[in-house]
Amino acid sequence: MLEHHTLENRAHAPTAASQSFARSTSAHPNPSPSPAPNPLCALALHSPQPPAREEFPNRPAKRGGFCRVLLLIFIRGTETAKIAHFLPIKNPLSAPKIPPPQPPSPQRYNRDKAKRSGGRLEMAVIPEEITNPKPTPSHFILRASLVLLVTFFALSIAAPFVNAAHFSASIQRALEASLGRRVSFEKVYYRLLPVPGFSLENVTIAEDPRWGLEPFSYMDGLEARLRIDKLLLGQIRFASLRLIDPKLNLVKRDDGAWNVVEFVSRMSAPRAMPLNLIPAIQVSSGRLDFKLGTRKTTFYVTDADISIYPERSGRVVMNFSGSPARTDRAGNGFGSMRGSLNWLVTAQSAPSDQVEADVTLEPSNFSELATLIQGQDIGVHGTISSRAHIAGPLSALQVTGTVRLQDVHRWDLLPSSGDDWRVPYAGRIDMLAHRLDLRTLPPHPGEAMPAALEVKVNDFMTKPAWTLMTSFNKAPVESLLPLFRRMGFGVPAGVALSGSINGVVGYSNTSGLAGEVSIHDAVASLPNIPPISAAGADLKILPDALHLEPATLETTGGGTMQVGGEYHWDNQRLAAAITVHHVNVQTLKNTAQAWFGEPPALAAFSDGSESVITGELQYDNSGGTAGGWSGEFEFSNATLSAVGVAMPLVQAQGKLLFTPTSLDVPHFTATWAQNNLAGNYHFNQSVKNAKVADAHHPGVSERLHLELEAAGLEQIVAALEPAWREPGLLARLPFTKRSVPSWMAARNLEGDIAINHFIVNENDLGPLNTRFAWQGVNLQLSGLRILSPDVSLRASGTVNLAARAPNARFKGSVNGYRWGGGTVDAQGQVESSGAGIDALRSLHAVGSFSGTGVSLSLNEDFDKVSGAFELSFAGGWPKLHLSKVQAVQPNDDWSGEALSNSDGQLIFDLGNGDRQLHIVSLLAPSSPPVAPAAVAQK
Repeated sequence: MLEHHTLENRAHAPTAASQSFARSTSAHPNPSPSPAPNPLCALALHSPQPPAREEFPNRPAKRGGFCRVLLLIFIRGTETAKIAHFLPIKNPLSAPKIPPPQPPSPQRYNRDKAKRSGGRLEMAVIPEEITNPKPTPSHFILRASLVLLVTFFALSIAAPFVNAAHFSASIQRALEASLGRRVSFEKVYYRLLPVPGFSLENVTIAEDPRWGLEPFSYMDGLEARLRIDKLLLGQIRFASLRLIDPKLNLVKRDDGAWNVVEFVSRMSAPRAMPLNLIPAIQVSSGRLDFKLGTRKTTFYVTDADISIYPERSGRVVMNFSGSPARTDRAGNGFGSMRGSLNWLVTAQSAPSDQVEADVTLEPSNFSELATLIQGQDIGVHGTISSRAHIAGPLSALQVTGTVRLQDVHRWDLLPSSGDDWRVPYAGRIDMLAHRLDLRTLPPHPGEAMPAALEVKVNDFMTKPAWTLMTSFNKAPVESLLPLFRRMGFGVPAGVALSGSINGVVGYSNTSGLAGEVSIHDAVASLPNIPPISAAGADLKILPDALHLEPATLETTGGGTMQVGGEYHWDNQRLAAAITVHHVNVQTLKNTAQAWFGEPPALAAFSDGSESVITGELQYDNSGGTAGGWSGEFEFSNATLSAVGVAMPLVQAQGKLLFTPTSLDVPHFTATWAQNNLAGNYHFNQSVKNAKVADAHHPGVSERLHLELEAAGLEQIVAALEPAWREPGLLARLPFTKRSVPSWMAARNLEGDIAINHFIVNENDLGPLNTRFAWQGVNLQLSGLRILSPDVSLRASGTVNLAARAPNARFKGSVNGYRWGGGTVDAQGQVESSGAGIDALRSLHAVGSFSGTGVSLSLNEDFDKVSGAFELSFAGGWPKLHLSKVQAVQPNDDWSGEALSNSDGQLIFDLGNGDRQLHIVSLLAPSSPPVAPAAVAQK
């Protein structure tokens, strides 16, 4: 029940707003039910009784909702708070929402008829049009649309799981009519999204018997989308067919016809059959196999995505992408291609087989494309990409485009970033005869091209026979130099080449490489080497080798060189021949070092502007291994330095013959330490590690014979000083360990030396002859002989060079040594450590001696004198001790000993029974003293 409240008991009288509100409501006690834009309820003043229930039969029993509606419509500002205070409404804003109120209509409300009674207000009722609104047509449409949308989505989700086998026959007939081939499948399901259609599983599209027995295509799934306009007429016609992971066979018959061409012709022939029978066809992740008759080729296309859309004009629009591949090579494809094609089979204004296409080759590895065509990697790597426009009939497609090459290099070399060639090209393709002919174009029309490239391919679908041909017309060598390096040609680092190239070079997969080029006015410059020039050089390119005809090179240092050679592609074998005539040794060494590596035969030749060589050198790297040199030449005014010898040979001249494993100098002359020298040398590496009977003595690999006019002991010691002298200051410290040089550890030298005048302390001892064997740290001398008018010395021994100072140990004998007016013979052993004065200080000798006709003094002559001796230079002077001396005179036999002193005297103390004999003699081999030197005691 709506309760009535009076305003008299409130704190304030009605406001102006409430009075105005009351006037408007009193004027309409019973609002007319006539329609209004937006009917309003009125308030009446002082209504003692509510209206009768019968007048509002559809009025709801609960008035709380009614009051909330009134408050939402009429109460604003401060009045909201006042009226809400005495009405039973918990929250005026919680009332049901109704359309916003419209301004009151003057035809419906009359403010003059409003009632006011004793300051009391009463509320009128809301009409039935507001309390129970009738539904409109828009509400019905909205609800129906929502129901249909929810139902459609529910059916779309469930459709792929609903078997549509009862439509199989209709679907099969529609597919066969569209494709012109028999179609079979195992299962079929509905599809509603995105377009109504069917999903087929395990689909096989048979081939026309004219093209073979193998199916045209078989796939795991096929999505067929229906044409809505035909579906409304109760017909099953397809707008598009999507082949999922199909395998398609593109067949060419012996007469040159392709099944795919006939299929496309069927799609593009609107006069032959209704266009609505031909749906758009899409291939997703398919594989295209090519067959020639009944035989499949090794070529196929994988990951193929194709879209084919027929137009009423006869044009077939095709978008495609895929990766070409070979069945005899593992992998997922060689490169990637994409493009679009317009096939004008029945165009009215053009021949019936016109094609227009744009093809893009994505950046791919050059070796992969070469493998695609050749069947194997040709050894050239890099990145290639291209864009081409193709237009014309299938038998004469005109091609224009641009190819881009990057980082072209040989397979075993690292790529070099920055090399980028963009070359325009044009050509022709005959798809029916399987021929392709492309050629490069100049950057600007009419310009001369230093290098032009032409590619020809025949039978590219059956057995490709392709040829790559490059023509040079005054091409600058310096521009081609980076490419030569990428292809692995032996171009030295830092070399600068100039000149021009003319000729033709071609490569065919059937005959290999062939061609001939000539280089004119070539100049090669290397760091620290004078330039080398050649008026001309001819190169012949053979299938298995590159042949350089002998070319004459001129050097600024004088002399001429003639160079020729061959390079074999299969085993990378390089053979070169260099003929020199009065060429400076240093120029030859630097040139050979830069291009091939320094010949070992020239390693001993030191720098010198006067050194010249005349002869021939051959280089052969034996199939890519370390190069081997051989040859024969004469040298003059040369300086030769041997490893381990301090003093070089100067003004050397002679003849040298060498191979990769041997070196022979049959005869040479030179000057050493201002002494004339002659000799010969032989080296044989093949027996360097050979073994003789004794496992501790390896075979001989070097042999040296030397003949010197004169040589001093000091000079010989100084020449051999590198054998024991450490090169660094720290290495010479006594607490560091001695390291044996590698050259000494590998040394295995045998020879003999003959010196006409052997000088010791400026004393000419006469001729010296000895044999020697130098193996590692051991230097062995045998057959050492010094023959002079006064003495004959024979000795043999070893010198060990492992320590910081050489340690020598010899056995020898001295015969005919003139001393005391007679001759003395001695045999013994000598040991020493060090070189020079150090060797003398450490010398220690022991042995025995015997002499005849010796006069120890003026008064004492002996027929025989013998005994043992011990000699050292510990105190810096010769200390000689004679023991077990036996001195024989005609009538007496004496025995005793002798000892030398620092004055160079040798004092004998002899005895014969009770008799004593004291004799003072001299160590030097001179005559006995004139004064008596003997005192006899009884």
